[in-house]
Amino acid sequence: MTREKRQFTRITLNVPTILSMFQVEAYHTGSIANISMGGCFFPVGEALPIGEECQITITVGEGIETEKISLPGQIVRSDSSGVGIKFTYNSAHHRQQLEKVIAHYQAGAV
Repeated sequence: MTREKRQFTRITLNVPTILSMFQVEAYHTGSIANISMGGCFFPVGEALPIGEECQITITVGEGIETEKISLPGQIVRSDSSGVGIKFTYNSAHHRQQLEKVIAHYQAGAV
């Protein structure tokens, strides 16, 4: 049995997301598969550069209640199934935004 290394509990979800990468000036659209206070997993059909600084923009809510929340991150794992992203926020504002996303989806909102 392997020991879980994650510090934060991940929740499974399927949320519209944009992954923007700065050094290679590229972006990918899709949906994150899971998220925690420490990071997320974003399925893409190709390996992306490990260590790449990025930004995740998550769509929360529906209709007129829709809000886009952007969080800085770094790609820490990459293979043909997707990328593991570690959030690199260092402000209370980013932390509060992420807490809002997680609370929204833990409450069963879609």
